Amino acid sequence: MTKEKLNYRYENFGGIISSQDPPFLAFVDREYMKELGLGASPLWETKDESIGLLSAPTEVHFAVINKCSNRCDHCYMDSGDADPGELDTASFKKALDMLAGMNVFHIALGGGEALEREDLFEIAAYAREIGLVPNLTVSGKGITREIAQQMTLFGQVNISLDGLGDYYAAFRGLDRFDIADRALDNLVAAGVPTGVNCVLGGKNFSQLEALFKYAKKKKLNEIEFLRLKPSGRGKELYLEGRTTFEQNVELVPLLGRYSHKYKITAKIDCSFVPMYCYHNPPKEVMEGMATYGCEAGNVLLGIRSNGSVAGCSFLDSSGLSVFDLPRALAERQGIFAHSTSWADRAPEPCLSCDYLGICKGGCHGVSQFITGNFDDPDPDCPIVVEYNSKGSKE
Repeated sequence: MTKEKLNYRYENFGGIISSQDPPFLAFVDREYMKELGLGASPLWETKDESIGLLSAPTEVHFAVINKCSNRCDHCYMDSGDADPGELDTASFKKALDMLAGMNVFHIALGGGEALEREDLFEIAAYAREIGLVPNLTVSGKGITREIAQQMTLFGQVNISLDGLGDYYAAFRGLDRFDIADRALDNLVAAGVPTGVNCVLGGKNFSQLEALFKYAKKKKLNEIEFLRLKPSGRGKELYLEGRTTFEQNVELVPLLGRYSHKYKITAKIDCSFVPMYCYHNPPKEVMEGMATYGCEAGNVLLGIRSNGSVAGCSFLDSSGLSVFDLPRALAERQGIFAHSTSWADRAPEPCLSCDYLGICKGGCHGVSQFITGNFDDPDPDCPIVVEYNSKGSKE
């Protein structure tokens, strides 16, 4: 790998490097940056080489539209009607300019239903033009062969698919499996890097292997498993729909087994990281691959189509606008102070956990919903469940 093929930025620990061919993003130390032929940075004048607060997020989840004709029951964005305060094309491009100036790498575009925004491809092309990699998640509705050809400008396109056949509607409340299935065929035929986003809960957990078989048959390159979230309309489904303790323990071994068997990359979102840590993976591998738990306001941000900013897509708005970000980041205000300092005030069992600096308490959106306290450890983390169970028996 040469520096000519990389996007990179310096951090105190070394830097972050990213590539589209092959696609990856990695945190590397100072020596590795030097081996790539990159000079020293003033950020390296500190003796602190730990991975902590970053100079900017690496990825921003940007909803391009709130309008959505699907209106899925579990929508974490509560999408449906158009937002009258939505950013217009010029404002959206201004926001992208600002994010590119902050050295953000990836923009995950979604909605709502992104294809219901007429200037979607203009926005994605502009992101490419200024050095951002635009990725896209959609339902598949409206992806004809012609539309699929236009989607080659995206780094990755994932279709939301929570299961096959009847399991498609496990949380969505509507059956449009055939639409998603056809969209996947059209995208693969067009040569677009294509995968599936699967919202995982108790109802569809038994279908994991079937989904891997399907992905192999369809020649997809990845499945990303997203935890059912108590956000938006998902709040109504969470308590009965979430994965059980036993399923949370089984998840990572099963994904490893099926990924190896079917040669399909399996990814988990940050809220499933506590389930990964339960199995004691090597910390250096997790750090190198930028696999972290709650990184709201640090590794990632969520931005709604009206420009309001949250620590991630599943948390309430911080009160900041996207255009406030450079100042707020420089001054470490709001979400750049509270959520990113959680490890400094972590309670047990997180305080004594070897993965405190990586997991950072799991999903605090879940904590806030179940316990009413953002600062509590993720109550669905298997380690937390066992700790609480032990305490209740003593």
